[in-house]
Amino acid sequence: MSKIFSIVIPIYKNEQNLPVTIPALIDAIPVLFSDYQVEIVMVNDGSPDNSWQIMQEYKQKYPEIINIASFRRNFGQTAAVYHGLSIAKGDVIGVISADLQDPLELFADMLKKYEEGFQLVCAVRKSRDEHGISVLFSRITHKLIKRFIDPEYPSGGFDFYLMDKSVRDDLLAVSEKNCQPQISLLWLSVPTSFISYTRRKREVGKSGWTLSKKLKLFIDIFTTYSYLPLRIMTCVGCVSAALAFLYSLYLLIMGIVMPRTVPGWTTLAVLIAFFSGLILLCLGILGEYLWRIFDEVKKKPRYLLSKDNKQRDGKGDKEQ
Repeated sequence: MSKIFSIVIPIYKNEQNLPVTIPALIDAIPVLFSDYQVEIVMVNDGSPDNSWQIMQEYKQKYPEIINIASFRRNFGQTAAVYHGLSIAKGDVIGVISADLQDPLELFADMLKKYEEGFQLVCAVRKSRDEHGISVLFSRITHKLIKRFIDPEYPSGGFDFYLMDKSVRDDLLAVSEKNCQPQISLLWLSVPTSFISYTRRKREVGKSGWTLSKKLKLFIDIFTTYSYLPLRIMTCVGCVSAALAFLYSLYLLIMGIVMPRTVPGWTTLAVLIAFFSGLILLCLGILGEYLWRIFDEVKKKPRYLLSKDNKQRDGKGDKEQ
């Protein structure tokens, strides 16, 4: 019996892409994946357009191939990817965007790497046919991740990848709420292969991956996986405390050399300057730790399935 290849696609504001993407996937099955039984898993991330209705129509047309799910509201792309992975039935599972800016045919090369024994295959963007502040911000983020979090992380970043079932299970076992699948996958340290490609320009629709969402992701990544923010706050606090100490010495010397100041003013100024720097140092460190603890103890689920979701899984409303 042939192995199952599941393709997971997070959906958000893709009503213009889906009529192009889904037929392209269906047509590619006998050409690119003839040795596999293919399953297409689409998760509607609370999209406000007609994406869910289109998904349902194609599910009725291809019930043996397409598997769909829907969230009650927008929980983010990461949550959609995680749920798609959790309900995928494949022996090998791939993740790709709905806009097909990533070349679908590259999955064939990734599957060859999987058959060679690699448990994780990542398609790395060596360049892209897009420009702008958002793209520049993404490049900076990827380089900082490589520098401060994981030296194995590719400078071009990746969100087009393929893994075997055991890696999927290990990824879902990671309990961090604010985790990113790409970083967590590399953290698993399984045999990994990287394939370079050029990301295409988006032809249809508008990306919902805005600069503000990228900024939030940047903050989540570096407060979850890196000590960089803590180190920055520590350095700022240390510098402030050192400057306050030097200023305190200056005030004491001036108070002795020029004793014309108001009695008690020097003492107050020294105490305020010194302890202000010390307080800034302590609050910066404690604040980050308290936020992480608070976010974890809330134990909110990563996502909630819609009531009209036809494909249900016993784990659907539980945090993965």
